Amino acid sequence: MNFEQSVSRIAEQLKPLGDAGRHVAESYALDAEIRRTADDQQLKLKVLAQRRKESSATLRQMQKELGRADVSAGALRECMVNMQRETVKPGLPLAERRAYVELTQHFTTMLVQHHSDLTGGVADVIDKVLNGSGAKALAPRGSGGRRRRG
Repeated sequence: MNFEQSVSRIAEQLKPLGDAGRHVAESYALDAEIRRTADDQQLKLKVLAQRRKESSATLRQMQKELGRADVSAGALRECMVNMQRETVKPGLPLAERRAYVELTQHFTTMLVQHHSDLTGGVADVIDKVLNGSGAKALAPRGSGGRRRRG
């Protein structure tokens, strides 16, 4: 609905008041437009506040996960150092040396996977912070699903 058309229709109904009717119509229409704009702004502010709340909660959760991840990554690294130390000991039976080498390789793979999983989680958090939790639902559907940025 056009602002001028609204004013004209209202002013038509207030015609018995003369020129004052036109001014009352304009004043009322402006007031209504200001209220509508304020309502829109309040809604936008509520949406932004909710997104901030979701983002903050997600970041707090990620901080907890990073703390746990750091502890488990540290344990993996400590195991790797222990195994490497044992691998080079003189007089170690070949079968035991192989076990240490294989376990070191296994723990290295686990640490790399651990880091990869952690990086994927960080990417999801950044996506939520920048785009809000509804961004994935609004994203255009591709032919192959979600692509990882790397």
